[in-house]
Amino acid sequence: MALRRKRTAFVLSGGGNLGALQVGMLRALAEADVVPDVVIGCSVGSLNGAAYAGAPTLAGVRRLEDHWRTTTSFTIMPASRIPPAVNLVRKGESIHSSDGLRQNVTEILGGYRTFEDLTLPFQCVATDVDSATGTWFSEGELLPAVLASAALPAVYPPVTIGGRRFIDGGVVDNVPIGRAVELGCSTIYVLHVGPHGRPDVEIRRPLDAALLAYWIARNHRFARDLANLPAGVEAVVLPTGVRPDIRYDDFSQTPELVAQGYSLTAAFLAERAVAASARRRPADRLEPLQRLVVNARTRRRRQVAQEAVEGTAGAVITGEDGAFGDGVD
Repeated sequence: MALRRKRTAFVLSGGGNLGALQVGMLRALAEADVVPDVVIGCSVGSLNGAAYAGAPTLAGVRRLEDHWRTTTSFTIMPASRIPPAVNLVRKGESIHSSDGLRQNVTEILGGYRTFEDLTLPFQCVATDVDSATGTWFSEGELLPAVLASAALPAVYPPVTIGGRRFIDGGVVDNVPIGRAVELGCSTIYVLHVGPHGRPDVEIRRPLDAALLAYWIARNHRFARDLANLPAGVEAVVLPTGVRPDIRYDDFSQTPELVAQGYSLTAAFLAERAVAASARRRPADRLEPLQRLVVNARTRRRRQVAQEAVEGTAGAVITGEDGAFGDGVD
């Protein structure tokens, strides 16, 4: 399917098992009749994004939700008799093979085999190991591209496509807002999962330092891209709520996460609709709704973007000439 410059994009971030939040968000968006022109995904967001792009309807989202509700750690991360600490240092590419993930993605995609089979244009990002850059997939076979985008380092082995090795796209672009801007989108709905997986700031082992650095790098890119939105572009950062304290391989709270993503997004969209209507009324009626829209005319763009990244209540950020003051490094 040929991709032209579009107005509206859904950007789905990485986030592992917290991707269940995105399923609830998608249901709320579908019920509100918000349909994008292009879908952009990274890691678990590429799984959810591809499934949604294939069937961008309420029925399609409910099918995706049903799949998530039956997904367990045993289906995509089979248990090992080897202790986790030993698994991390033993020889081999990863803790798990990609067999379980491959089966899971195949089921999510259903009968969709190529990007061209999908109803909406879809793109996903993976990290090229050898060139240390992000690579975008938008045509050809769908399964290997989604697997590459979701190949979490150490957990799954790299995926080879065209003789090149790829790992999780979140390494270079976990919330690919910039891609939506490049494609000419003026409204970007950001389906992220919050400041997920933040390691303990107290560093007790070398591994703690490495994990903290990785987390900071991923979220810094998100904040930077929000801060550098060009004029005329609006990012609708959907609310995530409070992140539950669960391990990366724990899928026991999927129903609660789906419900959380749905209820918060439905309320946010309803309030956004009221705010849009109120903007057409006298200015004295706008005051109660100002907290929803962050235009940052009197605040620095770095601060505003960082608050949107770390917050859980959602925000609407607009890129306007001079609105944010100085740029961000």
